[in-house]
Amino acid sequence: MIADKTTHLRIAIIGAGPAGSMAAGELAQLGHTVRLYDMHRGAWEKPCGGGVTAKALRQYPFLHQVETAYPRQTITEMELVSPRGRSLCLQLETEFVIFARQTLNACLLERACAAGVAFIPERATALAPAGDGWRITTPATTWEADFLVGADGCTSFTRRQVAEKLPDEDQAMCCGYYLPAAGTTRAVIAFPPDFTGYVWAFPRVDHISYGIINACDEYPLTRLWEILDAFVRQHSGTGLPQEKSKYAARVPMLRRESWKTIRNGAKNWALVGDAAGLVDPITGEGIYYALRSAELLAQAFRAGTPELYEQLWRSEFEADLSESSRRLQRFYRGRIFGGPVLERMFQVARFHGGVGEILSQALAGDIDHVTLKPRLVKSLFNPRTWFGAK
Repeated sequence: MIADKTTHLRIAIIGAGPAGSMAAGELAQLGHTVRLYDMHRGAWEKPCGGGVTAKALRQYPFLHQVETAYPRQTITEMELVSPRGRSLCLQLETEFVIFARQTLNACLLERACAAGVAFIPERATALAPAGDGWRITTPATTWEADFLVGADGCTSFTRRQVAEKLPDEDQAMCCGYYLPAAGTTRAVIAFPPDFTGYVWAFPRVDHISYGIINACDEYPLTRLWEILDAFVRQHSGTGLPQEKSKYAARVPMLRRESWKTIRNGAKNWALVGDAAGLVDPITGEGIYYALRSAELLAQAFRAGTPELYEQLWRSEFEADLSESSRRLQRFYRGRIFGGPVLERMFQVARFHGGVGEILSQALAGDIDHVTLKPRLVKSLFNPRTWFGAK
């Protein structure tokens, strides 16, 4: 039945974040009956910078057209702070915007509902095989679907029903909070010493998102809050507010070997976004992969072969994300020429315009990890890029 291109399927999607809402809208436009389940009764916040890269903006131009209803903050500068406190300010050559996650979620959920998706604001409490499909149970309803999509995050309930869960070694902890602020177009990323991850300050329209990401089990959560609070005091120049809403969640940070064994699709189910592990291990960027994996799933359905999705996501993402995993520890904890890699990178970028330009492009999502090293080497041997010369 699923292989028949003309069949209208009943599709259940668990999770209404960017990946789930995007997948729901795309599949509904193909004529399928789609139910989108989420425990939240609308858009919600989470510990996420909310950055949408230039690459994502080019791929999904509708995000340019929602500024009035769904405000965003355009970023023109990125300040990077090394483990030893060296600061490097980069002028971004391509557009980079930051949405509040509540705003981005609302935009994509509304788009899905406009395409005919039925949004069910309930938690899926049970998923069970039912013939060739699935039975989805919530506290109030039971529904049978031909196809199941998991878009419910790193600790995906759906993944635990259809495949093996992501082990702790393939996860990172992310936590943060928001403070009122406005008027800045500079984002800040700081790299604490002896730390696999980073701290951020991402300005949004009326507040700043402060957060921290770290490989799971490297430091306890209490230590992450201490590092984050110290960064906020220094960045804001004021004391911490007595009351603040804290957020914490896990995000994927896959090891290189895990990309060969992870499974994200079959004949009657698929996983997208964080539930599929599709996050860049070095940068922690996941919004582009959430939207694109949803689009690839719809592409497989359009071809009449949903199981093609496994081949599609591997063809598009696996090589680059696997290379990011391979470079992860060297990037954050490696040493070169007698010092940490990050410190040496900052030192070179201060005098080398080409390295700074490449870093700026990488932050904008315009350079993949497979080609990053060759581009850096080529730039280093180009004398015109030293001392900022063009």
